[in-house]
Amino acid sequence: MTAMRLPDFPDELTLRLGADGHIECRRGTDEAAPTISFDPAFFGQPESADAQRALGRFVFSLLQGMAPAANAAAGPVVDGPAALYDNFVTLQNRAMKEYSTSLLEMAEKSLQQSAAAGFGQAIDAMKDWPSVRTVADMLIARGPEQPR
Repeated sequence: MTAMRLPDFPDELTLRLGADGHIECRRGTDEAAPTISFDPAFFGQPESADAQRALGRFVFSLLQGMAPAANAAAGPVVDGPAALYDNFVTLQNRAMKEYSTSLLEMAEKSLQQSAAAGFGQAIDAMKDWPSVRTVADMLIARGPEQPR
């Protein structure tokens, strides 16, 4: 397997290309950590600019979910745009792990509310959300890969 790791981050994203050609995305380096695995053909032909953009957006959405909370040093916040954004990140990650459309919809609502309140990270995330949502919906619809 070929692995690409982001150095100097204690909580890194590990991407692997398996011998069968499937891409594995895992948070951290622990082999027992939950993994999202998919066939790159899912995004289209490799030479297709649309497929390359979709795969890139997917990877960036994973990285975005790993970003430290903007208010981590200030302690927990009960309400507000930053808390809504943190809720979006948490729900989006759960939706992908649990293959849940309802969690993804809840994540989207939190993102929209955070962006509407002027939170910068949410506003930036909204720019790519339609593409991220499309890919997430397809991955959720496919469900977990079945053992062979």
